[in-house]
Amino acid sequence: MQKRSFLVVVMFLIGTLFTSLYAQTHTVTGKVTDKEMGEPLIGVNVLIKGTSTGTITDFDGNYTLEASASDVLVFSYVSMKSIEEPVGNRSTINVVMSSDSEVLGEVVVTAMGIKRQSETLTYSAQTVGGKDVNDIKSVNMINSLQGKSAGLTITPNSTGAGGSSKILFRGSKSISGSNQPLIVVDGVPVMNSVSDDQVDSNYGGQRDGGDVMSTINPDDIASITLLKGASAAALYGAVAANGAIMITTKSAQSGKVAISVSSNTTMETPMILPEFQNQYGVSDSGMYSWGEKLSAEAPNYAKEFYRVGFTTNNSISLSGGGENIRSYFSYGNVYSQGITPTNDYRSHNLNSKVGFDLFEKKVHVDFSAKFTNQHIKNQAAAGYLFNPLTGVYLFPRGEDWNYYKENFEVYDPARGINVQNWTNTLQEQFGNPYWMLNRQASVVDRNRYEFGGSIKWDINEDWNIQGRMRYERGEEHWVNNLYASSAGDKYKMGRMKDNRYFSDQLYGDVLINYSHTFGDFFVTATAGSSFTKSKTSHVDMNAEGEVFTSPGSGNVYYPNIFAPGNYYKNMFVLGNNDFWNTEKRLNAVFATAQVGWKDGLFIDVSARNDWSSALSFTESCSFFYPSIGGSFLMNKFVDMGKNVDLFKFRASYSIVGNDVPVFMTNLLYHFVKDGNGAIAAPDNAPFRTLKPEKTHSIEVGFDGTFFQNRLTLGLTYYKTNTKNQFFSVAAPYQSGLRNRYVNAGNVQNQGFEISAGWYQQFNNNFSWSTNFNLSYNDNQIKELVDDLPNGLTLTDFGGAKIILKEGGEYGDLYVRHIIRNEDGTPVKDAATGKPQISGDSTEEMIYAGNMNSKVNAGWTNTFHYKDFTLSFLIDARFGGKVLSMTEATLDGWGVSKRSGDARNAGKVVVDGVEFDPKAWYTTTGSTSYNTPYANENYVYDATNVRLRELSFGYTFRNLFGIGKNLTASIIGRNLFFFYKDAPVDPDVSPGTGNGVQGIDMFGLPTSRSFGLNLKLNF
Repeated sequence: MQKRSFLVVVMFLIGTLFTSLYAQTHTVTGKVTDKEMGEPLIGVNVLIKGTSTGTITDFDGNYTLEASASDVLVFSYVSMKSIEEPVGNRSTINVVMSSDSEVLGEVVVTAMGIKRQSETLTYSAQTVGGKDVNDIKSVNMINSLQGKSAGLTITPNSTGAGGSSKILFRGSKSISGSNQPLIVVDGVPVMNSVSDDQVDSNYGGQRDGGDVMSTINPDDIASITLLKGASAAALYGAVAANGAIMITTKSAQSGKVAISVSSNTTMETPMILPEFQNQYGVSDSGMYSWGEKLSAEAPNYAKEFYRVGFTTNNSISLSGGGENIRSYFSYGNVYSQGITPTNDYRSHNLNSKVGFDLFEKKVHVDFSAKFTNQHIKNQAAAGYLFNPLTGVYLFPRGEDWNYYKENFEVYDPARGINVQNWTNTLQEQFGNPYWMLNRQASVVDRNRYEFGGSIKWDINEDWNIQGRMRYERGEEHWVNNLYASSAGDKYKMGRMKDNRYFSDQLYGDVLINYSHTFGDFFVTATAGSSFTKSKTSHVDMNAEGEVFTSPGSGNVYYPNIFAPGNYYKNMFVLGNNDFWNTEKRLNAVFATAQVGWKDGLFIDVSARNDWSSALSFTESCSFFYPSIGGSFLMNKFVDMGKNVDLFKFRASYSIVGNDVPVFMTNLLYHFVKDGNGAIAAPDNAPFRTLKPEKTHSIEVGFDGTFFQNRLTLGLTYYKTNTKNQFFSVAAPYQSGLRNRYVNAGNVQNQGFEISAGWYQQFNNNFSWSTNFNLSYNDNQIKELVDDLPNGLTLTDFGGAKIILKEGGEYGDLYVRHIIRNEDGTPVKDAATGKPQISGDSTEEMIYAGNMNSKVNAGWTNTFHYKDFTLSFLIDARFGGKVLSMTEATLDGWGVSKRSGDARNAGKVVVDGVEFDPKAWYTTTGSTSYNTPYANENYVYDATNVRLRELSFGYTFRNLFGIGKNLTASIIGRNLFFFYKDAPVDPDVSPGTGNGVQGIDMFGLPTSRSFGLNLKLNF
């Protein structure tokens, strides 16, 4: 008995000793690095799990702390996936952290700024990091995402720096409304533009009003989440029927002070220029080039006109914070000299964010302020008129270019002023480009102000309430004065144009959030209310006329004096659908909830109800729409082996409304042109039964990660039907009205998206990551309306129309064509020897194809070797058409290489029929902006494959001290085509409106850029 008691005591003492030894702390050290870049991470939080004990990594990514063998270390860092490591008997624990965008376990910012684990999502949502937009920068940051996401199509306008871009998720859905997604910054929708001016006509004189993307500093961006479908963006309601782009900006981290400096400098040259003939000279009084053969070859005047462009994009940010307060400040500026002379762009971007915690960190307060200034001189704009490129391309071969360049104006004694000097000054579409750049200069100044704040109260672990508000103000001043003799001497005394635009938006919301775990069940819910109040106004001062002699005879006292007092009367014109002052209010209530079971089965439901002032004077200003979705993680319930990390199926269904324009239900009176202040009644019928468009969307998909997250796969099928389309049709003659509005139609988009990625770590020094995406979209006009037997003309470019017909597709192109005999040969006019061209009525035109490519793809590769990084992006589009009015005009004016080759051959042979080259090309080509020509000959296949981006860089570590690294990269964009059929860049667009993409009409050529990107972090 005594022996047994002794043994028990001994065992107890031994156990106590071992327990004491095990619980004893020891020093743990290690280094934390970035998996993608291989760089040390500064300021990573390293905590002992379940305690507040911890530290942060230093400038070299190192940490040191005391821990016991039973502890677990938790490593966390903004935009990185948290990692847990048990200590055990280890004294060194090195950690490699992965970006959120590399793993499906990331936290995704969804609609209303609600954060969700990506595994729980019931719809497709892709997150890209700040590196995707700030390594190879574009003045409009959204262009840096071209080719990087399945289902996302971005088409920049051919207007250069400060221009807009057309953004589409999964095809065009709305006939008359916007097809662009909602832009959301830090959970709050932003105002897209100050004015909605865009080029949508082949005549010219229009402009690009810009968009919000060009005002965002790419170095401020932490991540971007692409919500492609209606289900993903349903909580934002009518303004997000086309999806949403969620931008999360950088904020300071507590306990960390950081400074980041970047400078991106590129040189730009035209990527593609037309091919010109250089053997035949001037004809027709200095207009065309159908003259005699030259004694010597003429130079390429286009190459002499363009200059090497230059763009520098600089940014600095400072951030810091203590335990309860944090702040972030950044300044960015862009200066660009375009490839056309005198085209300059400057922007300044100031951004500040301050946040602090109150009441034992239960209340979080954040404030932000931002100011952006843009100045643009001589921004390019497509079209035949007021465009220097027409003179550059059409200049008669063999004439003295340098003479007209140096002497673009000469003195006119009759008017006592200098007037335009050119080979022919009587053609509106054909002027001296240097006169246009110096005496028809356009100047745009834009200012945007943003002020916002949020307060969040963590009531307890389950409940919190949050309120947010943001006010935005945009101002734009556009001056485009034309000196006397401009536009074929149309403005004999000059023309004054001085327009000012103003936009305001106030947004506010309140959200109540709840989350709790009940055993195997997890519930999270959000309910709230929001309002958006927007206002636009503009003041136009347009004046022109003949010299004043007496009241009623003449209007201008002196030529080229651009001041209101120089005009006897202001020839101000306000169009029928042009409103100098609009106000709109959108109120909403919404709710969403998710129920999860065993972290493997999730059900989502959401609902929203909007009240829109645009529906005033109708039966109801209210419209409601719900959505539901589910996701199932098979790997949570079935043992699929160690090589399957995620095996997820998802499906969702939603209905989302799309708001309508203001004043459609109660049309306003308008001023009569030249009516001396007279007003007239509207000629359209008010739409008192107006209903919002409704998009019905279904989406199913699969997400998987395999082989320890090295392989990622994503598959999505979607189908959307947008009904209750809003457009106008001709009104009955006896009504006394020209048009009436209808709700009708059904536009369907269906397709699939594929994304795949692989990460391979060959050794400690060498790694490779590759990502591929592919999308297919099929569009069909399921229904229109019986009142449109010949379809609805969406856009008309003089013999080329985008016509929507039931059974057709959005973007169908119909064109004038050569009239042919029954055997298919061209009909030749016996008297003139010219081919015969069809008319431009819908019945006479022929179908030439669809402007949209059904298949788009992108392939990104990144290689890391020690401190070297090489990356490149190849993107492609397959199918679709592009129409070149430029090529048609070059043929008609006899300056194209084709027309020269034909003259060398002595004839043009088409299907066995011979034509004189001049008779053929002056008929089938364009000789004026309003003459008929055979558009069918200038429709090309839009299929192309290009090297979109290339970057090669090296990181100089500790160059300016411990943790102060410099990364230098040689960068290139739009370097070359692997394949292209069209003589122009197929990704061309004069504006962002519906039905104008793929139209080339003397637009600014795409720029090829090379440069250097520098980044300094300390």
